[in-house]
Amino acid sequence: MARSYLLVTAALLSCTGKTETSVVRLNPDIVIAPEAVDFGSVLRLYSVTKEVQILNAGSGSLDILDAQIKVAPRYEGNFEISSVDDLDKIPAGGSGVLELTFTPEDYVPYEAELWIDSNDDDQPTVAVEITGLGAEGSTPDIAVSANSIDFGTVNTGETGTQYFTVYNTGDGVLNILDAQLTDGPFTLVTDPAGQAIAGGSEFTVIAEYSPDDEAEGHAADLVISSTDPDEPEVTVVLLGGNGGDDYQLPIAEIDCDAIASNAPPKTVVMDGRGSDDPEDTDDLYDLDYAWELLSQPDLSRTSIRNPTEATPELFLDVAGVYEIQLTVTDFNGVSSEPTVCEADIVPNEALYVALSWDTPNSDLDLHMVPEGNAMWGCMDCFFCTPVPDWPSIWGTPVYALDNTSGYGPENINVVNPGPIKYYIRTHYYTDHGGGESRATASIYINGDLISTHTATLNQAQRWKIGYVEFDETGAGVFELEDEVETYGARSCPDC
Repeated sequence: MARSYLLVTAALLSCTGKTETSVVRLNPDIVIAPEAVDFGSVLRLYSVTKEVQILNAGSGSLDILDAQIKVAPRYEGNFEISSVDDLDKIPAGGSGVLELTFTPEDYVPYEAELWIDSNDDDQPTVAVEITGLGAEGSTPDIAVSANSIDFGTVNTGETGTQYFTVYNTGDGVLNILDAQLTDGPFTLVTDPAGQAIAGGSEFTVIAEYSPDDEAEGHAADLVISSTDPDEPEVTVVLLGGNGGDDYQLPIAEIDCDAIASNAPPKTVVMDGRGSDDPEDTDDLYDLDYAWELLSQPDLSRTSIRNPTEATPELFLDVAGVYEIQLTVTDFNGVSSEPTVCEADIVPNEALYVALSWDTPNSDLDLHMVPEGNAMWGCMDCFFCTPVPDWPSIWGTPVYALDNTSGYGPENINVVNPGPIKYYIRTHYYTDHGGGESRATASIYINGDLISTHTATLNQAQRWKIGYVEFDETGAGVFELEDEVETYGARSCPDC
C-alpha cells in the first residue's frame, strides 16, 4: 500500500500584491486498544477470540501495511489473527477491528506479540503484548473405529448392514450435534445425532446399504459434527459394490529404515511416497497425507514440520524411540489404515548426555567437565566453549544443542573418550519467569541408555548429576552423585 499525503495549498494575495503559500500536511496517527491482550485461563484445545481495535487519531488516511503474530516456533498456530484484509485503509477519525484467537494445546503459559505495520511515521510498527494460559478442564475427544465402511457386494434389491463405533476418548461429555449423510442408497439405522457420550464411553452407528440401480458401486460421506474442540467434524465414508469389485483402500507406506538409521541431533526427511492408491489405476490423483508423532522420548521437544506433505521433516532432537504414524486419503475421501513406524534413534558417540526441563522462560545449561578441571573453565564443555580444546587422549567433545528459552533439550557428546572421569553438571543460569524447574538428564554409554535422573532446581543452583569413567578398553561406568547446591552465574572464560 503506497504512502500518501494530502497537500493543501492556498495562495493568499496581500494588499501589497505579494503571494504567500501555506502547506498543511495531514498525518495519520495509529492508536491500539487495548494496548495488551490477556486471554487469561483457557481450557486446553478450546478457542477464545478477542478484538483488537485500530483507531486513526490523526488527520490523514492510515494505511495498514501488515499485521502478524510473533511467537516462539513451539507455539506457532496457538494464536491466529483474522479480518486483516478488511483494514486496508482507515480514514481520519475512523477505526477497524482485528480478531485475535487463542487456542492452547498445553497446560503452560503462552506469550506472543501482535505486530502492526502502518504509514504512521512516528510509530511505523506497534507491538501488542499477548498472554494466555492453557488450563486443565474436562474436554471431550471424538474418535471413530474406522474412517471408511465397506459393505462389499450387495445386489440390487438386497440390503447389507455394517456398523462402526463413535468413541469419546476425552474426559468431558461429547455432544453429537448432527450427522449428515449425502443422498444415496445408504441409511442410518441408529442415528448418532443428539447423543451425549460420556468420557470413556461409545455409541454404535448401524448403517444399511440398499442399491436400487445398476451402478457397479456407490460411495457417500457421513459427516458427524460434535463438541470436540479441536476436531468439530469427522467424516466416515460409506462404500458399497453392486455386483462389482469391492473397493480397495489406499495403502500408507513409511520408509522407516531411512529414519532409524540416523543419530541425534539431526533433521530427517520422512518419506511417504511409497504409499499407493489401488483405485487410481491411471495415476491421475495425488494422495492426501496426514503424519502424526504418536510418541517420542521423554526428553524430546520436537514436532513434525509440514505434516500434510509426502516428505515432511522431523528434528530428532534426542536419542530414544519415536513412534510415527502416516494415514493417506484417496480422491474419493477414503482413508487408509494407519501405518506406524517405531524408529529407535541411537547416538553414535561413546558418551552422550541429554537434558530437558519442564518450564518455559528458564535457561538451564548442561556442562561436562573432565576430572581435574572446573566448571566455567576452558576445559568445560558448555555454551561458552562448545568445542573445548581437549587433549586428544580425552576424546572430542561437542556441545551439540543449546536451548535458552525453556524446556530444552540440551545435548553434549564425546567421541573416543579416554580413561578418565567426565563430570556431568546442570546449572540454572537465568530465570525469565519460568521459576522452579524440574530437570531430567539421560546418560548413554556406547549407544545404550544407562541411567535417567531428575532434580528440582531454582536460579543460581547447580545439579551435580554424577560422572562417567572409562577404562583403557573403552568400557564406561556411570556413578550417581545427585547433589543440588547454590552456584551463581559466572562469566565466559577467556580461552
